[in-house]
Amino acid sequence: MNMTFPDNFRFGVADADLQVIGEDRTRAEEDSQPTMWDHFARHSGKAFGNHTPGIGADRFTRWREDVDIMRKMGLRHYRTSISMSRFLHENGDVNSKAAEWYTNYFRSLKDAGISVYATLHHWDIPQQLNEKGGWTNRDIVDIFGKFAGKVAGTLGEYIDEYFILNEPWCSSLLSYYEGTHAPGRPADDAQALPQALLAAHNLLLAQGVAYQVLREGAPKAKLATSINVQPAYAYSDKSEDIEAARIAGASYYQWFFDPMFIGRYPESMVELYGKAMPKFGDDDMEVIKVGGKLDALGINYYRGALYAYDKNAQLKFSEVKADGPTNDLGWPIFVRPIYPEAMYDILGQVYYSYEPFGLKRIYITENGMALKSVWDGKSSVLEDDRRIEYMREHLRQLGESIKRGIPVEAYFTWTLLDNYEWAEGYRPESAFGLIHVDREPLGKGSMDRVWKKSAYWYRDLIKSRVLT
Repeated sequence: MNMTFPDNFRFGVADADLQVIGEDRTRAEEDSQPTMWDHFARHSGKAFGNHTPGIGADRFTRWREDVDIMRKMGLRHYRTSISMSRFLHENGDVNSKAAEWYTNYFRSLKDAGISVYATLHHWDIPQQLNEKGGWTNRDIVDIFGKFAGKVAGTLGEYIDEYFILNEPWCSSLLSYYEGTHAPGRPADDAQALPQALLAAHNLLLAQGVAYQVLREGAPKAKLATSINVQPAYAYSDKSEDIEAARIAGASYYQWFFDPMFIGRYPESMVELYGKAMPKFGDDDMEVIKVGGKLDALGINYYRGALYAYDKNAQLKFSEVKADGPTNDLGWPIFVRPIYPEAMYDILGQVYYSYEPFGLKRIYITENGMALKSVWDGKSSVLEDDRRIEYMREHLRQLGESIKRGIPVEAYFTWTLLDNYEWAEGYRPESAFGLIHVDREPLGKGSMDRVWKKSAYWYRDLIKSRVLT
């Protein structure tokens, strides 16, 4: 059954500066600061092949080609990030060389008729701030606020909408508690959860401060943020599995939504975390409570998950890997009997939970599928039918949500180019792009861009607005 999207619905793509830019280039040619992620990749042993963001997708030199790709794809909406490590010198001054690069890039996008949605924190902070405690050091809140102000003052004329944070769960719980992402779990395991919760609190506080700075310095700017969600389903109908799924869901996104929209952390989670909770005053929560003031809420959605009670886990739940299709990173995507309807479920859950507290509209700011990407050096188009299936079925659930009355106004697929996929590095299975980038042999490849079948499929959808 065909589905037609409204005329004002926005189709776009998203990426992040550090994943595509090529840090080796910015360090050499802009004198940019070393990033936390470069350090983590080199020294933690947790990044695939110790791959660093050094080569990225060479956006630094090939940005004109990438703008032309977007134009040919018919894109009119593009979300990317501005790297603090590039944009600011260590003393807090604006890096004029980086500012010039962003100005040229954003101006070119605008000239091509492409709106710019700029994320201010997409997991990238300078290593020198990480060495001072990163997001566990409250000083970063003020630094981030000043960064937001300087971005607006320097690049604001080219930015259509700001996204203050991207996936704070990943920058806190996934990083400091699970240790999968930079900066990694602390050496003292007893400090892992307290540090993760402190990082989460400081991220939310920094978001509130940045909101105030942007509202004062750029009163007409549209302000949003992006939170990743992962619908949690009980593995069985046992009461302990149902409770495990509830806790998992709350820890994943409610932990961020409740303070943003309601002004408090979920009571059941506060009780569960106990002494690991950070100390803060009521003034913090007033600053954090910006959800109802935002122009939109970005939701990053990739998959749902099944959870079961686990008596050995600190938080008493563990994810269960059920049989079913996965992407090439092993993430379950269509797990019977509830996927891909999980997108429909979570959009309803989020909207009806927080609409009474001011939630106005929703964008899907990331959604995509990792599939192994290998080029034979000859083919002009790479096959990726499974990615098309993934996008089609999730867009169908998004469309059903709109029919239900949920104000979803945009869809940004992740991502334009195969990039540096964080701890997965450049492993071929981690390729989310609509466009392949030739890196082989690693660091010496041509960096040529090769369209995948999904890029043409998305181009046609953008033009017709009809999902078949």
